[in-house]
Amino acid sequence: MDTTVRPSLSDKWRVTDLLERSVCSIIRDPDDQFWIVMTTDELPLMRDVRRGPFMAVEGAMTAIAMNLHGPCRYGAAIAPADYFP
Repeated sequence: MDTTVRPSLSDKWRVTDLLERSVCSIIRDPDDQFWIVMTTDELPLMRDVRRGPFMAVEGAMTAIAMNLHGPCRYGAAIAPADYFP
């Protein structure tokens, strides 16, 4: 499954499939380590993935790509509709 990683406004990255359905998220903890987190709805798809810690977002992306047997690439950030700079 091809996935896209998009940064949000916080230290969190959304991981979605090509139809923009949520797959999981990547978060940065206070120690600058990265973790893959998921909701109960996302768990069946990502049950076997190593969740962390990773030294960089790219490490988490590699784990996701290996688990889903498809590329995991960067995408542009999407600002919420009600966000005004």
